[in-house]
Amino acid sequence: MGVIKDLSNTRYHSMSGISSSAVKTVYKKSLAHWRGQKQKQSSAFNLGSAVHALLLEEDKDLVVKGPKTKTSKAFKELEKELQEDQILLSEAEYYMAHKMAKSALENNKCGKALRHKDRVNEVSIFERCPRSGLELKTRPDLMITEEGAVYDVKTTIDASPSGFSKECFKYAYDIQAAFYKYVIELAGIEVKEFSFIACEKSSPYVSHMHVVSSDLLNNAKKRMHDTLDQIAFADLSLDYGTGWGNYSVIDLPKWL
Repeated sequence: MGVIKDLSNTRYHSMSGISSSAVKTVYKKSLAHWRGQKQKQSSAFNLGSAVHALLLEEDKDLVVKGPKTKTSKAFKELEKELQEDQILLSEAEYYMAHKMAKSALENNKCGKALRHKDRVNEVSIFERCPRSGLELKTRPDLMITEEGAVYDVKTTIDASPSGFSKECFKYAYDIQAAFYKYVIELAGIEVKEFSFIACEKSSPYVSHMHVVSSDLLNNAKKRMHDTLDQIAFADLSLDYGTGWGNYSVIDLPKWL
């Protein structure tokens, strides 16, 4: 338990503990979806992982350029040769990931955080929740502990204030922010501010910083704890159902 540095991403994900992804899945869908969830290595997932690696682990040479097509024999052969945490992209994806990372670094606010002299990237934190008794884990992208600042890099179709705000609630990023803050503070590290660095996935690959307000964090913290309580109760009762009842009624929407 505590803070662990230099733990590989692969090793972190293999270790036990409730993550923000689990909490988001239960909150947005159900316990059944969380328990039956399988990791999917989609193109979007790999692209996001590559941008993370270029911005946060630039010294490790984790992003590998493959041929133009992923169905080619050459691509399949390269997949077999990948080292731990390496990400293989098609030629087009490789150049796209580099353009996205370059844009983030050139953005004044984002670049300042990403290359801060006192930054700490990709540390793994494991703590027990005193309220639910659950073992929790998190891996913040970037922390500047002297400033109490935590940052999470997100790839997005729309980094604008209105567009990313919609994505925040669609994908429960607010729950994630509250979870990160909670677990980090359980480890004795103060969090004064949580921000998302949003990187667009299409030209001109705009990046923008989004600071999560204290009001939203406080509101999300309550919903996060309610979800953790739900998981803890399910572990005791061994009931991981959807909680949706026998049937639902599709009614007239308010806007009709």
